[in-house]
Amino acid sequence: MFKVLLVDDEPNVRLGIKMMIPWEDIGCEIIGEADDGDDGLSKIMLSRPDIVIADIKMPGKTGIEMTEAAKALGFKGKVIILSGYSDFSYAKTAISLGVENFILKPVDEDELTEAVKAAGAKILSEREKSYQQEIGSEYLYEQQVKGLFAGDGVHIADAVAAGAYSSYCAAVIGFDEDGEGGSSTEAVRRFFDNMKNVDIVSVDISGVLGLLFKGWDREDVKESLIRLNESLMGRAFIAYGGNASCPAEICRSYNEAKSIYANRFIFRHCGVAAPDLLRSARIDENIDFASQIYAYMEINDIEKLSRTLDMFMESMQTMDNTPEKAKISCITLIMDIRSKIVRSASDKKPEALISDEFVSQISCMTILKDIIEEIRKCLIGVSDACFSKTTKSNMERVVQYIRANYNRELRLEMLAGIFGYNSAYLGKVFHQYTGENFNNYLDEIRISEAKRLLAEEDYKVYEVAEMVGYSNINYFHNKFKKYVGTSPLSYKKSFGRDE
Repeated sequence: MFKVLLVDDEPNVRLGIKMMIPWEDIGCEIIGEADDGDDGLSKIMLSRPDIVIADIKMPGKTGIEMTEAAKALGFKGKVIILSGYSDFSYAKTAISLGVENFILKPVDEDELTEAVKAAGAKILSEREKSYQQEIGSEYLYEQQVKGLFAGDGVHIADAVAAGAYSSYCAAVIGFDEDGEGGSSTEAVRRFFDNMKNVDIVSVDISGVLGLLFKGWDREDVKESLIRLNESLMGRAFIAYGGNASCPAEICRSYNEAKSIYANRFIFRHCGVAAPDLLRSARIDENIDFASQIYAYMEINDIEKLSRTLDMFMESMQTMDNTPEKAKISCITLIMDIRSKIVRSASDKKPEALISDEFVSQISCMTILKDIIEEIRKCLIGVSDACFSKTTKSNMERVVQYIRANYNRELRLEMLAGIFGYNSAYLGKVFHQYTGENFNNYLDEIRISEAKRLLAEEDYKVYEVAEMVGYSNINYFHNKFKKYVGTSPLSYKKSFGRDE
């Protein structure tokens, strides 16, 4: 519908015009009336009609003066002048102002109808032309930005000719598959509406956007992208490259951002990621995370378990990692932990262990952070189920750990690391608590278990030695004789069991 404003100082004329034409049939609606040129100018600027039908001679401003003032203020609509005067000078002035038609009173219904239709057709034609120009301009603009991202020499030369900026930075934004890609794209464009020197283009059919910041300080780029991510409520992943000092380097910045985005499985939880944020010192790859995490599970130290799991995730945050490699690392971790649980807690219910279904679920997940959170919940649950939370003192927890792991290689320094003590302090407190130093206490537990195995089972002496934690048979022999007063073999034979 075209909006039409009537401006005439004679109410009967306005009423007649309203009544004589079937406005809806020709796609128009009367949105208002004005009774003089000053009132008409005010309502033109307020309601922005598409077509104005105005008398030429009115109190205050004439129709031509009103039109001239409105055009000077930026009014782009069509004006049809009505006049009871046939003086050609009026028509000539009206034409010079871009008036669409000049109709003499008394107004002929058909003539006015055709004039309104012609004005409407011209408006539609101008809109279509403007739209085509806009589309063409947007297409050329997008092609230029994409050319800079691709390192195209022609577009680089055009950018240099258009004027250099002090720096450039490229970013890539992708949205979660929530069916709102279109609205999210518009939200990005609205966010940068009032900011200068930000080009936004679509870089692939999935709705991923490329952004080019021109002349921005790097901290301002980072801050704006963080605020953008917050406004999108975390539904997007944003990656940006390093700064470029000239148009020819924009390609490098874009490729850095694209590489991070391509690895979003690893970095999705960051929300906003950049190369310089990912170059921090990496965790030692030789850390046995499974053993560390299991140690904390055994003593039910959930805080340290969780912290070590975070370190495990951080160790995988490298640009050369892939979703497949990361998933394999996660599955290997939980399978190693499951093996340790089965060996030391085989009396627990099967449902307390890590199920094969859980392992299968991990392989189907699409974000590393989500996998780690699921593993965290699972391992905490297993720790609670298998080793139960306890209100025992720290020394009781140390003793409990030793009794559960006497058959492994245990050292005071290792226990100090697990329980967060200085080794010298732990040794002193442990002696006060048990009345024994650490090595004697461990030997007594091992020898006690060795006596049981020799008396009740058919293992060979060297097998028993290994089973209770002694890798050297001679060392075991000496320790056994020290605590029992006889050799392991003699002790075994005393129960009627031959080697």
